Amino acid sequence: METPTIPTLPLRRILQGENPREYFDPDDMAELEDGLRAAGGVIQPIIVRPILDSDRYEIVAGERRWRAAKNVFGDDYDMPVVIRALSDAQAESFATIENHHRAAMSHAEEAHAAKRMLMRVKGDKDETAAALGWKPELLERRLALLTCTPAVLKALTHRKIQLGHAELLAGVPPEKQDGVLDAIIERRVPVAVLKAQLGRFARRLADAIFDTAPCAMCTHNSARQSGLFDESLGDGYCQHPTHYDELTMLAVQARADGLRDEFPVVRIVKVGDGFTPLPVAADGDLGVGAPQYRSCLGCHSFGCAVSALPGSYGEVTRSLCFDPACNSQKVALRRKAQREAGQTSASDEKGKGTASGTGKPVMKKAGAKPANQTPQRVISHRVAEWRKWAAQALMAQPQRNQRVLIALTRYGRVGDARAIEYGAAMRRIASGWVSESGWGLASHLSQADQLAPEHLDRLVRAVAASAAFGVGERDLLDLLNYLEVDEARYFKWDKIFLELFTMSELESLAVEVGLKEAMGSRFKVARARRKPEFIAALLEVDGFAYHGTVPVAMRYPRHPVGAALGCDEAGSAEAEPQTLDAEATQPI
Repeated sequence: METPTIPTLPLRRILQGENPREYFDPDDMAELEDGLRAAGGVIQPIIVRPILDSDRYEIVAGERRWRAAKNVFGDDYDMPVVIRALSDAQAESFATIENHHRAAMSHAEEAHAAKRMLMRVKGDKDETAAALGWKPELLERRLALLTCTPAVLKALTHRKIQLGHAELLAGVPPEKQDGVLDAIIERRVPVAVLKAQLGRFARRLADAIFDTAPCAMCTHNSARQSGLFDESLGDGYCQHPTHYDELTMLAVQARADGLRDEFPVVRIVKVGDGFTPLPVAADGDLGVGAPQYRSCLGCHSFGCAVSALPGSYGEVTRSLCFDPACNSQKVALRRKAQREAGQTSASDEKGKGTASGTGKPVMKKAGAKPANQTPQRVISHRVAEWRKWAAQALMAQPQRNQRVLIALTRYGRVGDARAIEYGAAMRRIASGWVSESGWGLASHLSQADQLAPEHLDRLVRAVAASAAFGVGERDLLDLLNYLEVDEARYFKWDKIFLELFTMSELESLAVEVGLKEAMGSRFKVARARRKPEFIAALLEVDGFAYHGTVPVAMRYPRHPVGAALGCDEAGSAEAEPQTLDAEATQPI
């Protein structure tokens, strides 16, 4: 029987094709060349395809044999070939299958080949696996390697690292991989050692305080490598510590932001802060006493700390004081009161200080009155309100108004009169006034000359009233005292005022003015709700005297200013604020 003739082509007519193999191991190639010499030529033909409009052919599979034959026999050697008319996709599929089953390509080369094939078939993984003759699991494993950087894949191809190294590095952030790779190669780090080292930097997803649902599909989730690779950190680890820490800080910040309605001070404690929490409480060795503690709730130095420390991320430490000096003073005052109370009790045991007819000791009250530091936002609000109250009082007290105007002029502060507030008052009082009459004095004189006589008195009073919005805070306090402004006639309990306070400050405020006592058991229920509902409940307490009740934070300090006036003027100071004039002093 006659053996079929295998076609041949001179090596010079055969060109390299698109080979998925990038690396040709020198030792393997030398062994192959020795085999060709011993056999006297190539026994197994290579696969080629014609190059259009040419007498040449392109290698589809068998480049190792082609390279070895050129080195051993030269370009005139007649190479056994199988000629196939193949498309680009078919040619790459043939090449990948051939290389996979012969002297295996590196896993990195196979990964690149798989990616190219996947792109050719528009992302169809089933079709890609079928074209390569692979199982779907093998395709996923090769594609997963592509999260490695080019340097890592090249090192794998050139046998500088093992597959286990690459599988572990696949979960490391790309910007870190090359640095770790250099250390692996330089120090010849075994796979097991690399695994242990990476494990020390990984973060446990079970410890995360952020939503880990999006982590399920993340390339840095160790579970992904665990399901595909032989080497991984196992399930439940984030291998991107920087991103994990960023998400953690965002969650910590969100937790802190959620507490800003609760406490005046919310501090995020980070590594290196050297922060030592200073708890404040009513009782205990460092307690300040129940009355003072209730006042502390409304202090601008009262708050909480949110941990950004490893091992306690997101943990909240409540009821802290951020003014150590003030806290020490309050603790000392409470201890002094306890000592004095103890001394009184001791004297009672000797038969002194008992209530007549009862035999019960009479305890002396000791200790300072509870106090706190008003938050700046409340201070800013009350100063703005004081200005309005002073302006209204100036409109309501003609004689004192004139004296204030004289004093401002003599004091050189007549320039404190505010044009904007005065302009608003003029439009209220004299509706015919044209707001933009010109820049010169003559144009304003012309306008003023047309004012009705009945408006002149109130318009002159409005000059001093507008100055209440321009004087400094010290002078404003002098005005309030001189005018004998009664806060109870002006202050209003409303949502705008209460929204200035945090929940702890609202609780302190409610205790101070008696709202908590008036609410009884309803207070605890309302306090447990969100801030808007709590505020609404505080404004709807049946039987509470809202009108006339003024919190300490809105009262101004009293001091004598000027001489006493006649009864008529003093009486007008107590008159109800004039609604029209009150509006007239407001900015446009």
